[in-house]
Amino acid sequence: MQSSLQNKLTVTLPAILPVTYLPTISLMCAMLSHEDIKWDIHEHYHKQFFYNRCVIYGPNGAQKLTIPIHKKYEKTALKDIEIGYETDWQRIHWCSFEAAYRRSPYFEYYEDAFRPLYLDYTPTHLVEWNIKMLEVVCKLMEIDFKPVFTAEYLKKHPDVQDYRNLAIPNENVQGKEVKYLQVFEEKQGFIPNLSIIDLLFCEGPHVKTLLLS
Repeated sequence: MQSSLQNKLTVTLPAILPVTYLPTISLMCAMLSHEDIKWDIHEHYHKQFFYNRCVIYGPNGAQKLTIPIHKKYEKTALKDIEIGYETDWQRIHWCSFEAAYRRSPYFEYYEDAFRPLYLDYTPTHLVEWNIKMLEVVCKLMEIDFKPVFTAEYLKKHPDVQDYRNLAIPNENVQGKEVKYLQVFEEKQGFIPNLSIIDLLFCEGPHVKTLLLS
């Protein structure tokens, strides 16, 4: 059941969202603003988008983590993108999380929810990985997550709130800036709209309230 605060902020218009790797804070805000959501798995894969990358706050500032992929052909649908395992990217990503968040207030409480996926979860397709990660995030945030996917590719979706541009780095952030204390903020300053994992490790059970307030 939704909280009274979420009811006030929920938009009745249906929404379409991109399936990205550990989504940005702005994408999670958009997700919580709608009850009727479809996740677009037929959108064409684009290089440099957040489909296979996320940005965390590392010891030296903003740090990009990228999942290597195999692209079959031009204009490949996201659902058909396969993950490359030639490099040990999962170990690299997990070590990056440890370096970035071991000192954060909630890393030790949540690490066991993520670590097994980086040790032995090897799905073929990128969408599988992204959805699994989002399932874990939503479970920790106590969000009922039952994803519904698009059935075809449409350049424009009429009568829906289209958030697919949130997969584009440096795109204008939709919604308010969520402020919180980051691990290296005193050294590097505040960095907005990072991956939701940054907010999760820093704020723990307060994340949902921060996104809805």
